[in-house]
Amino acid sequence: MKKILFASTALVASAGFAAAEISFSGEAGFGVVYNDTAANEWSPDYYTTLSVSMTGETDGGLSFGADFDITMDNGATAVGDTEVHVEGGFGKLTVGAVGSASDAKLGIGDIGYSGLGVDNVAEVLIDAADSGNIMYSGSFGDFGVAMSYDMNGTEIFSIAATYTMGDYDLGVGYDDWGNLAAGSAFHIKAGGNFGDVALDAVFSRSSDIDTTAYGLNAAYTMGAATISAAYSNVDVGGASADAFGIGVSYDLGGGASVNAGIGENAAGATVADLGIIMTF
Repeated sequence: MKKILFASTALVASAGFAAAEISFSGEAGFGVVYNDTAANEWSPDYYTTLSVSMTGETDGGLSFGADFDITMDNGATAVGDTEVHVEGGFGKLTVGAVGSASDAKLGIGDIGYSGLGVDNVAEVLIDAADSGNIMYSGSFGDFGVAMSYDMNGTEIFSIAATYTMGDYDLGVGYDDWGNLAAGSAFHIKAGGNFGDVALDAVFSRSSDIDTTAYGLNAAYTMGAATISAAYSNVDVGGASADAFGIGVSYDLGGGASVNAGIGENAAGATVADLGIIMTF
């Protein structure tokens, strides 16, 4: 899962809509990825994403907007992540490709250029029900809450709550998998910044399918360079698999960074990557 960080360029709309604006942002990357079990151990990777955000405000102060992405990933182009929302003192109500509340609020970061799949092992239960087309989210001081539901037949329900105290944060989540699969899962996330070191940990458990997953990500920033290490484990009915890796990112300035990583995935393959990520 690639981390998407966007910088925005806004175009202010006229024609009587003083509070409306359309903004464009984007990300692109290219590099190489390695897997010692693949037929072609080294392969190229490239992608571009254009994000469009449209926002406005009613005379009464109610905000509204819509967002969507146009992505080209290794030659395949798709329009996705379309969302429409209204927002006010009550919070934010979003309809569209919202995913699940747990996936939106919990989880750990990627390492290297592509993530190497390390965080995916820790997030296997969080991602298991990453489906929803309506979400409510709100912030109340240091507390935050999000609830999502899939009305397209699966009836997946997800709820997550977060609490931030200075440099520390805590989150809990619960997923009911509805008609997708019998069962549910709960999640706990904790993180904090300790000077130049940032730590994030996540734990998930589903007794219905006897699965436990957890992971830890640690990052140390020194000037323009950030060195990160991650470990994840998943246990299904006593059968365990883990993944781990180390990565480095160097900020070139202007929205570009060079990223590299090496590790081992849950299948036991040695994986590595090297690339540049550009944000616009």
